[in-house]
Amino acid sequence: MKRNLIRHMAGAVMVVLVAGTMLVGCDGKQAGDASMKFVNVEKVLVDSGLLKQEQDHLKAVNQSLQNGQHLAEKSYANLPANKVDTARNADRNILAQQWKGQQQAARNVVMAALKNATDSYRTENKIGVILPTQVAMSVAPELDVSAELTEKLKTAKLEFAKVPDITVKAIQAEKPAAK
Repeated sequence: MKRNLIRHMAGAVMVVLVAGTMLVGCDGKQAGDASMKFVNVEKVLVDSGLLKQEQDHLKAVNQSLQNGQHLAEKSYANLPANKVDTARNADRNILAQQWKGQQQAARNVVMAALKNATDSYRTENKIGVILPTQVAMSVAPELDVSAELTEKLKTAKLEFAKVPDITVKAIQAEKPAAK
């Protein structure tokens, strides 16, 4: 009885060892393959032209906001003198918020394009993770995929939100309520 138990245990151990060996070989990587690569985000954004596209879009947004400020300035002539400063400050605050929102939205478009390209590259090349070089103290040159991602993104045409069209609402004179 003891002998049969030992044989069954030995057989089970052999089956587990053979199956484990086969499973390890199924997804084995070549010597030197890395499951982690790095990308220099700033370099890719500049060299691929994504940053230039963002800057061009933000230049158009800024021009539109400046045009809106000029329109607002013209409308102050119709206001009573005691309300001009209040209106000017309110308009500046609105335009500043619009500017910040447009900057963030444009950056989100750029980073989404970079993330999509990075995800695609990672999947195609069966890489586990791609990290920014900025988080590493030292990176071997062969682990840097910045050049490949730059090439992939050079033809990307980003779709930014429409440039805001700033208008000034007509200010109606306060009328006494009808009794």
